[in-house]
Amino acid sequence: MKANVTTSTISTIVIMTLLMAGFQSSVFAQSSGSSSSLGSNSMNSRLGDAEERISQNLEEAQQRIGEEDIGDIQSFMDLDVSQILERFKDIIPFPGDNLLGGIPGQIGVLVYTHGMGTPGSHDPEKTEPIKEALERLGYPTEIITHMPYNWDEGLQKLDEQGVKYVIFLYTDLFGPESTVIHNVTRGIFGGIEEYKYCPGVPMGPNNCLYMGMLTTPASETSDATLIFSRPASPDDRILREIFVKIAQESNSENNGNPADEIFVMIGHGARSDLNDMAQTEELTNAAKHVQQKMGYADAFGVTAREDWPDLMEIAVPAAVDQIEDSLAANNAERVVLVPATGGMGFDAVKGELDNRGISYVETQSTIPIGTDEFVLWAQKNVLGTTAFIIKENPTENTITPNWN
Repeated sequence: MKANVTTSTISTIVIMTLLMAGFQSSVFAQSSGSSSSLGSNSMNSRLGDAEERISQNLEEAQQRIGEEDIGDIQSFMDLDVSQILERFKDIIPFPGDNLLGGIPGQIGVLVYTHGMGTPGSHDPEKTEPIKEALERLGYPTEIITHMPYNWDEGLQKLDEQGVKYVIFLYTDLFGPESTVIHNVTRGIFGGIEEYKYCPGVPMGPNNCLYMGMLTTPASETSDATLIFSRPASPDDRILREIFVKIAQESNSENNGNPADEIFVMIGHGARSDLNDMAQTEELTNAAKHVQQKMGYADAFGVTAREDWPDLMEIAVPAAVDQIEDSLAANNAERVVLVPATGGMGFDAVKGELDNRGISYVETQSTIPIGTDEFVLWAQKNVLGTTAFIIKENPTENTITPNWN
């Protein structure tokens, strides 16, 4: 799956991957005007016919995609989705909200974001634009949070809509290797044996008590097949542009001179050294991209390891040591400080900078989930995963081949 993707090939793929959505829209258009006068038996008959035809379309899509060389999934998702959707909007009628959302065989999406699962613990305005964009493409979508693990609730809501596959879409800015939570979702919740690792208290062979909450296999709740798509990462080709915009806005508001500044992205951090190193690398890659665009004297990422006091008391001074050394080495005057994925750790780094009398500028104070770039990333991710689902027709929970 390493061949280049041709324009004609992508045209075929996009049409095939969106067959379900397009067909649902046409069925709905035919039935919506008279739905109020239909009896339940008539509606059930129409839904049954629709399900059968969608199944036929899926089989045709799988056959035709099997004849195509689609290249790797990442190459597919690197295409400009806005241009693809614009090109095919007159060919593929994308559905909005409709009564046929419960047809079995659809692909649903769980939009995963950080939060406690309680009112006020996460920002709906960040995830709702993603949910709405995916629903406009015909994907039943539910938002779930990091803890407590309300994944079952979201999965049950998608089950009620008759989905066959569920895409697990990670919107936290923690890439493929940068957090242990990916093992909890893939291994414990998803039941994928090679990733089954409980970072908390194992509760038998399949359950895990992690951060005070019990995670159980999705198979106990749903018959849907879970597809874990590549997680969002600060250095993603689309998402890193968010930080360029943040830098540009800061530069404008603070009369900055990038040549005399260093650009530092602060991350949450991880308990595992390997996960923490992966986070630092992702943040640094994104920061270096900003440096290339803006001309900063230096740019890198650091983590505060903020959930673990014994690690945080070492990580925060070490981060500020690196900042101080960079300022001296590059003859820079101040720091542009970005809270990329950090919370209280960001404040701790600021406090240490204040203690040392180091000048800094604080940029946008919230993690930028929900921006236009994030919505575009989500659309590409889901469309790419849809291509994988249709091509491979997985029967067991799995991850997409572009995970790493």
